[in-house]
Amino acid sequence: MADNQKIKLLQALIDGSVKIKDKSSNDADFKAWKTMVEKDLIKIFGIDSIELREFKKLNFFYKPRHRTLGSNFTREDRQIFTRNLDSLVKSLNSYILEIKETVDDKEIPIDRSHHHTPNKIFISHASSDSRIVEEIIDLLENIGLGSNQIFCSSIEGYGINLGDNFLEAIKSEINDSVLVLFILSNNFYSSPICLCEMGATWVMSTQHIPILIPPFDFANIRGVIPFTQGFKINDAKKWNLLKQQLETAFKLNPLNLSTWERKRDKAMLIIDDFISN
Repeated sequence: MADNQKIKLLQALIDGSVKIKDKSSNDADFKAWKTMVEKDLIKIFGIDSIELREFKKLNFFYKPRHRTLGSNFTREDRQIFTRNLDSLVKSLNSYILEIKETVDDKEIPIDRSHHHTPNKIFISHASSDSRIVEEIIDLLENIGLGSNQIFCSSIEGYGINLGDNFLEAIKSEINDSVLVLFILSNNFYSSPICLCEMGATWVMSTQHIPILIPPFDFANIRGVIPFTQGFKINDAKKWNLLKQQLETAFKLNPLNLSTWERKRDKAMLIIDDFISN
């Protein structure tokens, strides 16, 4: 579905919420609107999407503790209902803003000068973040990249062979046809090796994307990397954008969007859990 169609559907839902006069789950207008919200969220984001799960968490049905004249709800019940309704409408507005941001960001810049078509991805990261980097590798392979197209020093099968010189191996991997993903975190900036690797890869490759692991933020970026190129690792929309760019750059057969979003959302849950802990 095109982005402008998604925005149109979401805006229609917001407009429909204004027409709900009786703030009650028994109201026919509310029931019809709520059903439409669920259907449209599935159309726009998919049946396994985070957006749909968040919608289903909102409970608009309550067991009355006592009856008041002409109503099956207490005053507190109605206040909760109204808060949930307002929260849902705010979420719909935020989805529109996120989609517009994606439309405005025609692409994530992956270069700073004339560059060659990439044939490999080099993941520059702190070894302390290797667990979260495994999820990045899974996402890249779900997009369609082969293990021979990904170099990652800390993950077996994607890095340096036993007995190889670490610095020489990295040096041999980096050139103008390599896209470097900088996985930036507090761990990254605490590692002298990572900082040296940052400088070397920046000079030897012209294609870079910084990916931030919260709570590390854009304001924390130091060194040669411009923060305007990057995105936060748990930003699902930016992963969609990166998927599109990699499919074009590496001439990959596009993965079905619903399949991709299911795999992406699974990785996002693991990543969010990693960040929280």
